[in-house]
Amino acid sequence: MKLVLCSEGFHTKNTVDACIKLVGKPQDKITVAIINEAYAVELGDKRWVLDNMNSVARHFPTELDIINLLALSIKEVEKRIRSKDVIFVVGGNTDYLMYVFNKSGFSSLLPKLLEDKVYVGSSAGSMVIGKRISTEAYTKFFGEDQDFGVTEYMSLVDLAIKPHLDSGNFPNNRANILDEHASGTDFPVYGLRDDSAIVIDGNDQEFIGSTPHKVKS
Repeated sequence: MKLVLCSEGFHTKNTVDACIKLVGKPQDKITVAIINEAYAVELGDKRWVLDNMNSVARHFPTELDIINLLALSIKEVEKRIRSKDVIFVVGGNTDYLMYVFNKSGFSSLLPKLLEDKVYVGSSAGSMVIGKRISTEAYTKFFGEDQDFGVTEYMSLVDLAIKPHLDSGNFPNNRANILDEHASGTDFPVYGLRDDSAIVIDGNDQEFIGSTPHKVKS
């Protein structure tokens, strides 16, 4: 698998460069399929959604498609994504995103797509790839108090990601609070700031940007 699991999408040059390296094509030749489902149950201003999507258009000018998992058949979803180099998943409510993955059948399709596609996640788009901690923890960090019947994420990587560490938008998303509410797991939990990401290429894993906060288990 080739993954760039970001706190804030293509927020910094290092995440763009990591994606280009994994794809192995010139930047102006890379095509992107965008999945933008997780914002749908979020309250408040949605300029951040536009910022995330515009960053794709800005950095990858060749071709992008927006794939609506609930509007299309899973066969059509696969067809459209197969024609692109990168799957970019925008953030929002992580449990709702996982609910949509499950309902649409995308959770079964995604591992097959990742045999030859590069996956870039932003916030919830990154979180859903790994492990899930408690609903209580998500409520504390992000104010997400609905789990939509979701108890597990994809678990394609053996770790959990908590994005937006020290962000002014999430006042409870601090290292000491993360330690308090996310410790005791049998897998690593990483708090990522908005300039950082985890890059996975097969068995190789590296952190780019600022140093993540690893929760003490």
